[in-house]
Amino acid sequence: MGCTVLISACCGGLFIVGAQTAASEASDSASSAWAPLRSRAFRAVWLVTLAVNIGNWMQAVGAQWLIVGAPQADVLIALQQAAGMLPMLLVAVPAGVMADILDRRRLIIGVQLCTVAICAGLTMVTIDGTVHPGVLLAMQFALGVSVALSVPALGALTPDLVPGSQLTQASALGSISMNLSRAVGPAIAGLLIPRMGPASVFAADGLAVVMFVAVMLRLRLAHRPATRRPERFAAGLRAGARYIRHAPVVQRIMLHALLFLLPASALWALLPMFASRHLHLSVVGYGILLAALGVGAVLGALFQPRLRAALCGRRIALAAGATYACAVLVLACVQQPIVVAAALVPAGIAWVVALAHVNAEVQNVLPAWVRARGLAVYQVVIFGGQGIGALAWGFCSSQIGTRWTFVAAAGCLAAAVWAAWRQPLHDTTRMSHHPAAMWPEHPAVEVEPHPHAGPVLVVCRYHVATTDEDAFVAAMRDVGRSRQRTGANDWRLSRPLGTTGEFVETYALLSWDEHQRHIHDRNTAWEKSLQDRAASLAAGPPRVERFVAPGIHVYRSGSGTAESADDMRALDLVSAAG
Repeated sequence: MGCTVLISACCGGLFIVGAQTAASEASDSASSAWAPLRSRAFRAVWLVTLAVNIGNWMQAVGAQWLIVGAPQADVLIALQQAAGMLPMLLVAVPAGVMADILDRRRLIIGVQLCTVAICAGLTMVTIDGTVHPGVLLAMQFALGVSVALSVPALGALTPDLVPGSQLTQASALGSISMNLSRAVGPAIAGLLIPRMGPASVFAADGLAVVMFVAVMLRLRLAHRPATRRPERFAAGLRAGARYIRHAPVVQRIMLHALLFLLPASALWALLPMFASRHLHLSVVGYGILLAALGVGAVLGALFQPRLRAALCGRRIALAAGATYACAVLVLACVQQPIVVAAALVPAGIAWVVALAHVNAEVQNVLPAWVRARGLAVYQVVIFGGQGIGALAWGFCSSQIGTRWTFVAAAGCLAAAVWAAWRQPLHDTTRMSHHPAAMWPEHPAVEVEPHPHAGPVLVVCRYHVATTDEDAFVAAMRDVGRSRQRTGANDWRLSRPLGTTGEFVETYALLSWDEHQRHIHDRNTAWEKSLQDRAASLAAGPPRVERFVAPGIHVYRSGSGTAESADDMRALDLVSAAG
């Protein structure tokens, strides 16, 4: 017990020492790592978020310890972790769209009030120290849904709390909050559960959420008038999915994260069983092991900026993956609790450094207009990967034992490190995501179409010298992906029969509103550079024509397409040479 208190004190000491060091280096600079805490609103939100994160880890320990002695506990504990993480697969992306089109503060308050009710229910059903595993899993799933609904909205709220120049520091403080809670929460749970029972940690979690709601109710944000009407939910959902589908750079980042998370989740999923059955530790000892992981996580968050300055991103990712694999292998080979705790410290460091690397990459590569939805998909990968991995490793442990499962997980991590070495992330340093309109001038139209009128057909005609045709076609492939990322459907590049040196690019957008967003809101300097490179291979700028079908309703059926009377009209030409 004394060790638990000592570890908690060390965590707090690390946090204070880090803050004092940063403050001494840049006490008057807006670039200080702690500068966002000077904002009263951000400071209040950060502190209560830290309290909620600590409460979440406390209730996670309580939930795991309630079922550690049940039959098939390996599978039940894996299911419990999966129940808390898998809701991200179902809810995160719609939650990202909701965070863009609804009042984020009210959305967060409503979700957290539901969380308070869930925590109260958990406290009531576990007050005698027992609960049916099915009830516990259902409530853990409900808590996972509340987290999935809150994370995108809370992340999107940060720019309203701090200046734009401090967003990077605010993100780093969020990482420190998460990892500090990982060290402190299990330690506090180890003190409370033996004295007051598991219900005490659920009640403490609910109290922390009540404090969070109180702060959000007092929070006042400046009103920012919208430059364009908000997207509809379905259209916003399609736009986010379309961007990810046609962004190979983002896909590779998320694949790297998944390749690490699937095997790395074995440690988190099986640590309760390993502590209980192989190390013969009580809940206090299990709390110490989790606190050791948390200490490493805090150290990783504090030293990660220095590592990024000393090493390139590729080497950081490889070193973190190899370190984590070695730590998991140590757990498979030793039985001394003190050695296991020592191995968990570098594992915590590697965990934070690896995830911080891919997190920074995905934030840098996503443009502002789709950032909330892209980060929501990233959260699906993070939480879904951990949930699926926990479930798979739990079943594996029930068949071959915990130690051999750790060996298999270490082997999979080694394979992931090899794959990351052979297929590194794309260089994103040259990918500027500052807004850049595709065509500076608004299309010349006699009558402005209704925003929902459509579809809109865009036709671009290029004349290319014979010697440049191959290079032009290759460049247009990148342009096609760019068009589709920003809203286009059914993109094609064709050559008219009987002509030489002429190419026709065609693509469609669902509505006139989508067309306007495609031109003015969604293009970035990087997307514009791809279009300029292709245009430089043509003999002059393309001739652009746009067609719109206002008032047309097309009903598709299994036997064909039935059209209204308006469909008898040809598409109206609304813009000539672009």
